[in-house]
Amino acid sequence: MGHRRRRLYGAQELRERLGVSRTRVLQLVARPDFPAPYERLTGGAIWLTEDVERWIAEHQPWKLDENPDEEP
Repeated sequence: MGHRRRRLYGAQELRERLGVSRTRVLQLVARPDFPAPYERLTGGAIWLTEDVERWIAEHQPWKLDENPDEEP
């Protein structure tokens, strides 16, 4: 089975991608410069990966090399 790049992030995926706690994710997504959720579901908000990765590039560029879902 080939490696597939994730297209959406939920809160747990944000925690894993950013390497932060649940509390810190809540703080980050409340920031006015953090991307708006793509959709809000019963289980919580979801974000487009490309929006989050763009935010990371602008605000935490040192984490770009840490993307586990990026294709080689």
